[in-house]
Amino acid sequence: MKAITKTARAAALLAAAAFAAAALAACATGAPAAFDEGDPSVPILAEWVLEDDSGMGGTSTIAMAETEEGGMPAWRFTGELTRAFEWGYVTFGFEDFDEETLELFGKASAVSFMVRGDGQQYVLQLLTSVVQDYGHFFFNFGTVAGEAVRVTAPMRAFFQPAWAASVGWFNAATMTGMRWTNHDDINPGSYDLTIWDVRLYVPGE
Repeated sequence: MKAITKTARAAALLAAAAFAAAALAACATGAPAAFDEGDPSVPILAEWVLEDDSGMGGTSTIAMAETEEGGMPAWRFTGELTRAFEWGYVTFGFEDFDEETLELFGKASAVSFMVRGDGQQYVLQLLTSVVQDYGHFFFNFGTVAGEAVRVTAPMRAFFQPAWAASVGWFNAATMTGMRWTNHDDINPGSYDLTIWDVRLYVPGE
């Protein structure tokens, strides 16, 4: 009798393990590659696109200055966030990636970049054409005032806000851009962020 009980229990445990494995596989379907620090990295760059809330009646400002960090080209973004527009904001990033870069995003496990900030919080967004309510894929990161810090954002760590209509995992096939943003509910007032050495971790590259 005890042998039967043990056998039944073993069968139940195996069935549960198989179910869990199937569930994990289902969840991972369409998911970006898992990040590994050993993945090779590839530098990426495109023309910078800047936007503030002036088109919405806001008065937030943004300015970009080309500079240098550790012998590498860098870009410093400064300005002021105001609440003249209810959801004051500024954004700075890339919109016109070439086909080769978009293919790299499709295989990437993480986005990585260097920043020198002001101690405030910022957001990196991946934009896709399937999102219609501004609820793009977010990755929040902090800065240390005056210090150079590398930020690494695993592709699986990007998320849509709770209020957005979910479109599943980020899909590079529908990507329209990547941008850093500063929103007045994060950093009201002045801001100062320098970015350089933007890279993608791409397994197998």
